[in-house]
Amino acid sequence: MKKTLLCLILLPLTGEAAQAPEVLPFAPAMASLSNELAFDALRGRVKTFEQILYGEDSLPLMVAKGRFDKSGCLVEYERSERGGESMHLIRQAGSDTLVSALDKRNTVVLDKHCQIVSITSPGVEHRRYLYRDGLLVKVKDTRDAWVYKEYFYTPEGMPNTMVMYGEQHDVLMATEPKRKLEEPWDFLTRGLDNGRLFYLAAKKCRYDDVGNPLECANIVETQDGGKTAQERQQIRYTTTYYSQKD
Repeated sequence: MKKTLLCLILLPLTGEAAQAPEVLPFAPAMASLSNELAFDALRGRVKTFEQILYGEDSLPLMVAKGRFDKSGCLVEYERSERGGESMHLIRQAGSDTLVSALDKRNTVVLDKHCQIVSITSPGVEHRRYLYRDGLLVKVKDTRDAWVYKEYFYTPEGMPNTMVMYGEQHDVLMATEPKRKLEEPWDFLTRGLDNGRLFYLAAKKCRYDDVGNPLECANIVETQDGGKTAQERQQIRYTTTYYSQKD
């Protein structure tokens, strides 16, 4: 299975696709918010971003876009999935609360460090968010000792592992960056359901001068009920930055 993935990953991108340069670390607020809101964390003083995931039919499977203030805190975030749910959060003027434009009862409350304090949305009202060195590491229930999620990061602050705990299933998603120049991928992601491999993705990208991706080829292989399916995807990124004078 892995051999097939790594052979195919060389095909989708045009031009040379190199490993991201060692430049800036990931800001803790960016990394933490990307985990909970499901977008790819970016380096540097990001002003706006758009990330579009395309399927084999060249149509968008997912679109995520956001806007940050000069301090690096999220001002607006929008995400939509084909055939799935959508969200559109806007930070209220003079406050640290992001309110849903689709249903104003749904909010994300931040603190002065741009860390999530609470979320009011169906099924997540009673959750506590725990941080270490500014990075979100655990989401617990406020009423008991139950842990919903754990997050782990590389030494430079890139989100690389997420564990989701359930009554019947524990799911682990782990992303391994390239370690050797001769490796044909930039990132390899494995998904395990109760220890069983169900997801394997190899990603190769082109990058901008800050070290953020411009375009990535993503080959995904999934297993369900003994059947294996493979899909070739593409992710395109548009990122703008604050200048040094801002």
